[in-house]
Amino acid sequence: MKLQGKTCLVLYNAVSGKPPEETTEVDLDSILNAREDVKAVKQSLKELLMNIKTLGFRRLTSKITAQIEEIKPDLVFNLCETLYNHRHKALTEMYVAGWLELLRIPYTGAPPLSVALALNKMRSKQILKAVGLPVPPSIIVPLEEKAEIESLAPPFIVKPVREDGSFGITKYSVVKTQKEAEEQIALVHQNYQQSALVEEYIDGRELTVVIIDNPMRILGIGEVDFSSLPKEEPKIISYRAKWDNGNRLFIQFPAIIEPGLKHRIEKISLKAFKIFGCRDYARIDLRVSENRRPYILEINPNPDMDPNGEISNAAKAANLTYTDVVKHIVESSLARGTRVDFD
Repeated sequence: MKLQGKTCLVLYNAVSGKPPEETTEVDLDSILNAREDVKAVKQSLKELLMNIKTLGFRRLTSKITAQIEEIKPDLVFNLCETLYNHRHKALTEMYVAGWLELLRIPYTGAPPLSVALALNKMRSKQILKAVGLPVPPSIIVPLEEKAEIESLAPPFIVKPVREDGSFGITKYSVVKTQKEAEEQIALVHQNYQQSALVEEYIDGRELTVVIIDNPMRILGIGEVDFSSLPKEEPKIISYRAKWDNGNRLFIQFPAIIEPGLKHRIEKISLKAFKIFGCRDYARIDLRVSENRRPYILEINPNPDMDPNGEISNAAKAANLTYTDVVKHIVESSLARGTRVDFD
């Protein structure tokens, strides 16, 4: 597909600086310190000889809509993660995809329903279980309700049900007793004002599967290296371990997995991608128990495009560049056009 000369609008949520509606594109570039993904995508689009426009915003307004209609992009590269600085991504990220659907502009990544379902941990587990995919046993504890976790076997991990990026997960989230679980549930209720998810903690390897679409295939499988964690801490990706550069965990690509297990992981990951209606690219996080059984933890549509993140590292292991992956995502989105998939 010829990309040269086509106009791609890189859309992202601005997180600092003056209100985007009052700034120029040059001004917006000055507030991208925390958005390495935007910089990297722009550079790749430049290498692909596309016309590049950028638009950062905090809320959907008629002025923002008018700006997009004036640009008349052939494609929107959607890097918007939230609106209104709202911490609950599930409540806002899907709106951007829905808005672009209504504008009938081709855009990268998952449609609104896929985003919304994947970002509700309990709903996603119910869907995965219903189609026969393996998930850890779990229960939901709504606000102001007591935990009834007798059906689960300890140890447990307690998480907010509607958060992303390990938000709300600490080294104290893994507990061994019902009393400890109740204490963590109370913290989730108090600090995040939402239901708590309690699931059986799978003590084993943690893998992440990067998938690209059209045709749907595995780009790479990586394994989280927990060796830098103190021995007394549980082997989990806490918020600190995910985002603190001084304590960030390393993910090794490619993971070393025996062929039979690798085949099973690939099979269930591709099925999960399809069932959730993911498009263009996604990441599936799994745990493998000591008896070599894989369990899906989360579906991540529109995962982080950080040039030093999982997608980039999976590409390198597959002898591809970051720009190769961006090109594939763009071509997949343009080929789909404005078609709405309801399957």
